[in-house]
Amino acid sequence: MAKEYGVGMRRALLAAQGVGFEPTPHLDGDAKWAFVGQTLDLVLRRDEVVSQEFLNGAREGAVKAWERRIAQEIAQ
Repeated sequence: MAKEYGVGMRRALLAAQGVGFEPTPHLDGDAKWAFVGQTLDLVLRRDEVVSQEFLNGAREGAVKAWERRIAQEIAQ
């Protein structure tokens, strides 16, 4: 199961590179969840059956990708 989690996470981190970054001025979380949702849509675009572990990894990877993107924006 840990393998599927890792695959899901890696796919989300790669897919997040193709998602636009649109922060909202109020930091209300809307931009974060839009980013995570778009990332998961890209990961799940294939018509394949995935396990819960894969989905958990993909979700964690999408959130991690958002946090990286925010850290990069703050550093600039």
